Amino acid sequence: MKNSNVFKTIGLMACMILFLSCSAEDGDVGPQGPQGEQGPAGAQGLQGEQGPAGADGQDGADGQNGNANVIYSNWIPADWNLLDLPRVKEMRIPVTEIGIDELRNKTLVFVYFTQWGDGRVHAMPSGGRWSNTWYSFTFGNRGINSQGIVVLLESTNGVDLTENQYSGSRNNDFRYVLVPESAPSGKLDYTDYQAVKAYYNLPD
Repeated sequence: MKNSNVFKTIGLMACMILFLSCSAEDGDVGPQGPQGEQGPAGAQGLQGEQGPAGADGQDGADGQNGNANVIYSNWIPADWNLLDLPRVKEMRIPVTEIGIDELRNKTLVFVYFTQWGDGRVHAMPSGGRWSNTWYSFTFGNRGINSQGIVVLLESTNGVDLTENQYSGSRNNDFRYVLVPESAPSGKLDYTDYQAVKAYYNLPD
């Protein structure tokens, strides 16, 4: 009798084990849960080394010197409209670009001239190519003539001036160049007309 109970107990336990070992079919996958909070940003990494510098570009071409604020006349043929004597001649060249005060006190004034039979340009005061002449000029200090420049041609040896020396039809011409204080004056030799012409970009 006792053994019969033991066998029943063992049989019952075996049935329970068999029942538990049989698993049911898997169910449907549930919905995805909410995303978790983003974690704190990590520390910034070290900056990389700077790359090599690029090659320098080519320099641009230099610009030409301008003639801003510089005033110049055309070439003016000799016209002895103030005094016309055999050995002394004077002509007035009007200057209308600036006022008398600026001409007198705030401007560098230069007058250049050409002569018959000579391809050069001379600066006043000078005798030019002739040994018996003297060219000079004044400005701003002669009353009614103060608005312009007065050119003076003189014989230096007491001999009458020749037509080649004074006539406007013989290439005896004059040009003034006015450099106001507002214009660059440069380190120029103003007796060298070609240097002045190049620096201020003056036309022929």
